[in-house]
Amino acid sequence: MQRAFKNYGDVVRIAPNELVFITPKAYTDIYTSSINGRPGFVKSDMLDTGDKYEGLASERDIDKHRAARKQLAPAFSPRSLKQYESIIHADVDEFVEVLKNSPATGAGVDIAPWFERATCDLGGSITLGHNFKNIQSGQNHPILESLLRIGHWATFRNVMRRFPLLYPLSYVFLPPKVAFSYFRAHSTSKKLIRTRVEERHDRKDLDYMTQFLKNEEALPPDGFLVSQAGHLILDHYESSSVLTAGMCFLTTNDEVMKKLQSELRTTFKSYEDITEDKLQDLPWLNATIEEVIRLHTNVPYGLPRISPGHIVDGNYVAKGVVVSSCAYATTHSEKYFSKPYEFKPQRWLPKDHAEYDHAFDGDDRAAFRPFSAGSRNCLGQAMAYLVLRIMFAKLCWKFQWELLNKNEMDWDRDLRLYIVWQKPKVHVRITPFERKVIKVPVKLGPNATTPYTEMDTDDDDEGGDLAIMATAPCDIRRGGFNQKICALNNKT
Repeated sequence: MQRAFKNYGDVVRIAPNELVFITPKAYTDIYTSSINGRPGFVKSDMLDTGDKYEGLASERDIDKHRAARKQLAPAFSPRSLKQYESIIHADVDEFVEVLKNSPATGAGVDIAPWFERATCDLGGSITLGHNFKNIQSGQNHPILESLLRIGHWATFRNVMRRFPLLYPLSYVFLPPKVAFSYFRAHSTSKKLIRTRVEERHDRKDLDYMTQFLKNEEALPPDGFLVSQAGHLILDHYESSSVLTAGMCFLTTNDEVMKKLQSELRTTFKSYEDITEDKLQDLPWLNATIEEVIRLHTNVPYGLPRISPGHIVDGNYVAKGVVVSSCAYATTHSEKYFSKPYEFKPQRWLPKDHAEYDHAFDGDDRAAFRPFSAGSRNCLGQAMAYLVLRIMFAKLCWKFQWELLNKNEMDWDRDLRLYIVWQKPKVHVRITPFERKVIKVPVKLGPNATTPYTEMDTDDDDEGGDLAIMATAPCDIRRGGFNQKICALNNKT
């Protein structure tokens, strides 16, 4: 699509009845337009599952979608997110502990499957109050296994959907292993939902299903809950691609990794001190996450909508024509972002930040909408940022990272999309970081006493960084001990 836009302009016809746009204005027109208080462009059938009950992401009926979204919305309120934080920390801490005792510290591991298991576990914990134990067991839970297996066939089915007479044949080509995996996952989900419903009075911890089980007189059918849970777990699983991409980008950009780790290790004296309240205010962490999401577009394909007969960026689109916007093409276009294929988190730093690069003043941030827009925008975007901040912060604080297959792997070249991302191997080795604290005397002035201040040494594979956590301003004396310490600190 990127090449097509370069060759043909801002609107490209990809099928007899389907148009794709690249401009931010077109995005606004398609996804936020309303007619008489209802969405003007209705969702197409691309994500239909064929089940009796559709999940929140695939439900096309406006009223059903609105009702389900209204029920689920309290699960993503600031108050609820605060309650989820302890669950996220517990699951991430478990992941870090297992990773610390894994081959990742020796010969190294492909980190992509580890992130898939960790995010699926977290999705189970927050959706159903049930951790799937993928990380603990080192094996894929049936639900995760189904997600990994079904992508190729689901992509084939979507292609066949464009040929109505041939579409039924897509099920003839469903591989037996994929079918078995899907039905086993569906059966497992039904059992988990039934257990969750039966235990609804005994549960004290908050999870997503809590919102659907509040009304005792109108409990939804199990099939409805299975569909909602499936989509919510998938949403958490999809953050594994962002995490894998992030570690790939950071391990190939040493300067950014050092700035991020310095910010984290200066802000938090210990791993246990890491909290969301402080993470929200860290410029390099948040800029890094934004840049990872921009460079690795998690939903790169269009989200097709059916035109009601409306204007899109100055172009009249007839009723019934399918329209969409290609997020990948937009975020990788030089029209909207300077150096679009380069990993440059500094473009997202506040403009008054000392390390903000004015080369990015011309970036059009309106072209960056990773969580869609309008009445069908991602309800869980605040949750996504919460998870990514905690995960990146703890992993980058706790470990030094080294990419072992840097010369063999190319992220953009090797990445494949079959409904969900098929990620290349990102073979990493990690070294646990331990903060060593010693005390040294520091002169405060000619008439002041000489207290001790903590000096932290951040040992890494390059011989160790040195950072001073001063308890008071120090007076650097020419030729004195303080000068030597500060000089060493500046050197690193």
